[in-house]
Amino acid sequence: MTKKIMLFLSLCSVLLLLSACNGAEKNSVKGAEKSDEDESYKFGFILKTINSEYWKVLMAGANDAAEELGVEVSFLGPQEETQFEQQVKMIEDQIATGVDALVVAASQPDAMISVLNTAHKKDISVVIADTDMDFEDKVTYIGTKNYDAGKLGGEYLSEFLSGGDKVAIIRGPFGSETHEERTKGFQDALKDKNIEFIVQDAESDRVKAVNVMENILTSNPDVKAVFATADEMALGAYTTLENKKATGIHLIGFDGTPDGLQAVLEGKMLANVSQSPYQIGYQSVYSAYKARKGEEVEKRIDSGTSVITKDNVEEQIDMLNDYLKK
Repeated sequence: MTKKIMLFLSLCSVLLLLSACNGAEKNSVKGAEKSDEDESYKFGFILKTINSEYWKVLMAGANDAAEELGVEVSFLGPQEETQFEQQVKMIEDQIATGVDALVVAASQPDAMISVLNTAHKKDISVVIADTDMDFEDKVTYIGTKNYDAGKLGGEYLSEFLSGGDKVAIIRGPFGSETHEERTKGFQDALKDKNIEFIVQDAESDRVKAVNVMENILTSNPDVKAVFATADEMALGAYTTLENKKATGIHLIGFDGTPDGLQAVLEGKMLANVSQSPYQIGYQSVYSAYKARKGEEVEKRIDSGTSVITKDNVEEQIDMLNDYLKK
């Protein structure tokens, strides 16, 4: 009888041990499963340059979206907008690290198509920001309607000009669709005034714009107004106007950066065509996140544009400071 009892107890112990092992195995498998709520994505954000207030505002929007959504975003960009080859290399590096999505603001869109095709083949979602491109597999394009924005600037300036006046356009790199559209929209808005346009490339650089403006004034001292297709160039142009005691020449900037808005407030600029880089950054990250979740994203998202003058500049500055948490 004693032997039977001992055998029975031994058998029970074995059964309990097997049951515990099975339970432990099931818990281990369940813990290894990654739920949607726990999933964390890594995005690469390739900028045209990292040395501009405009891109800093855009990054603020992207960072806010990343924080809300719990995703990790890495920002990369060359020192100058003309260095598009570096953008290509940065995209290649991000693909190699295995990012889940890329947000690309391309200086030379045609140069990016091949590397973005590689990203798409690796199931990396691609969002295009700031400057659109002919990449059919993009999730969406988020940015300004640059032709319409340039036209807004020209329409506002029109009332300050007479027929036959000379107007200088200091623009970003030739070959950049963004600056092409802004220039064309501005010129078309003034086509009924028979304006003589002097168009020069300052490569979106403040220092280069100083020299370009000096050359324009030397050859055309009777110029009546200046339109710059980015605030960095507008601010450089103002430096020359101030040095040459020619601040009576009307100046219009483009971007709505903190320095650009401050120039409007101080009367250095007549007006500023303000984009919403914060919204471009925010919506780009949000759209990439939705794409990874398999949610539908609109193919074109307009981030908005407005003309900022002395009448509404303080309100715009307050909003920008809120974005930048100043």
